[in-house]
Amino acid sequence: YWKKYRYFDEIVKICNINTNKKILDVGCGISTVLHYLNGKKFAIDPLAEEYSKVYNYPQDINIQKAFGENIPFEDNFFDVVICSNALDHTTSPQSNVNEIYRVLKNNGFFVLTLELFDNKKIRDVAHPHSLTRQDVSTLIDSKFSRVFEKETPWIGVSAYVNGSTKGYNNELVGIYKKK
Repeated sequence: YWKKYRYFDEIVKICNINTNKKILDVGCGISTVLHYLNGKKFAIDPLAEEYSKVYNYPQDINIQKAFGENIPFEDNFFDVVICSNALDHTTSPQSNVNEIYRVLKNNGFFVLTLELFDNKKIRDVAHPHSLTRQDVSTLIDSKFSRVFEKETPWIGVSAYVNGSTKGYNNELVGIYKKK
């Protein structure tokens, strides 16, 4: 899924991801992209303890329970921060982006994937936000430079694993560099 729909190879190349890089996945879930990356891997998720009861994360992923609004790492710690399909689940997308900016090293990379909406809409309690292109611009433009942005069909990993290739909306895949 990451190779076909989320520009995995471009992400690795642009972010120069290698064994020396410190990488954080914010809102990692169980299907974190960290499974496929080299580097010093860290992950946070509010449901990390519950996920750890049903899934054994690889030992090279340091996962802990935390929210993106309060990332438990020091300033300028990570080379790359990934937030994939998580920003619309948060209480405050802006607080999450502010925290990602804080923990990123100068010239570090922020990799964002999210479902894009043409207009605001009411979703459900698990998805309190429906982010538009303008919302993304508002969230990132003052703190990051755009390096790479593509739209791809929004299928979702679960639907893809179950054989679907039908997209509902578009998914934004972006790489942004800390200013």
